[in-house]
Parts: sequence; C-alpha cells; structure tokens
Amino acid sequence: SFDCSKILSKYVGESEQNVRKIFDTYKEICKKSGSEPVLLLNEADQFLSTRVESSSGAEKMHNQMQNIFLEQIERFEGVLIATTNFLQSLDVAFSRRFDYKIEFKKPDYNGRLAIWRKILPENASFEDGFSVERLAEFNLSGAQIVLALKNTALKVAIKDDGIFTFEDFKTTIERELNSSFGEDKKMGFGS
Repeated sequence: SFDCSKILSKYVGESEQNVRKIFDTYKEICKKSGSEPVLLLNEADQFLSTRVESSSGAEKMHNQMQNIFLEQIERFEGVLIATTNFLQSLDVAFSRRFDYKIEFKKPDYNGRLAIWRKILPENASFEDGFSVERLAEFNLSGAQIVLALKNTALKVAIKDDGIFTFEDFKTTIERELNSSFGEDKKMGFGS
C-alpha cells in the first residue's frame, strides 16, 4: 500500500522518481515473494486528476508525473487498486486504463443504523430514551459515523456523569456535517 499524498515533492524531478519507485518496489516485492500482491494506491487523486495545459513549471511537472504514472499503469502486470474521493476530477486517460470502477456510496438509513449498532459500546451509559434510530437519520458516511462516535466519546469522557445523550451526538454530527467538503455541502459564492 502506498499513500499517494506522500509522493509529491517540492524538489524538481523527485515526484517523478517517486512514481517510478512505487512500481519498481512492487516488482522487487513480486520477485522476492514469488507472487503478485495487490498494489493499493491510497488517495491517488494526484495522479488521476485531469491534466491541464499550462506554461507553469509546477503544472508541467505535475503533468509529467501523471504521464509517467499512465505509462507505468499501461505496463503494469498485476492487480492495482487506486482510491479517490474525487471521482469527478478523474482524467479520461486514467479511467480507460482501469478495467473496473467501483463507487462506494454513503450508506442508506438501514446501513447507517447497522453501523451505529455495531460501533456503539455496549457497556456505555446512555440517557433514558436514547434512540440509535435517531442517529441513523443523519446522512453520514461510515467514516463520519466512526468520527462522530469518537468525538462524542471524548466530550462525554470529560462530563461528570459520563452519560451519552442524543444532544451530545447531534452537536458533534452537525459540526462534522458543516465542516465536510463533500457534495452535500455547497461552497463558494451564492451557496
């Protein structure tokens, strides 16, 4: 697994070398292990985004890095999984090189309810009448649900009574929803 957010470098030519190094390292692992492991490129947005025409040095380097990445994918033998949160910015040239594209959407109400039920601690103290069903009404991703629980637990840990309340969760969830960069939150002028 490679975290692509750590590939970019401020030094000329180093990002391009880092891209090549990913695939060279993969080949070395294949030789040593005698098998072909899955290559996971986490947060591959840097490579997958649409290329731009520009005379800017930084953008030229970025395009060069993307071209190297395209070249490496074209020659890649094995299973490559690339993750991105920015599907809409995917360059068509990259899209053509992936045999399968799988979109993981936010869970529906029943999915959220199942996640809440699975992660809420059984030994925790909840206010009388606490309803996990009400928590599932908030349109959150699985990761946001986990974060909401973690942040609410921190808040409850410093309270004198140590009891989880719906209002504690609601405050934390609303803060998360207001700070998210997802499509549910419109930003910019006129929003």
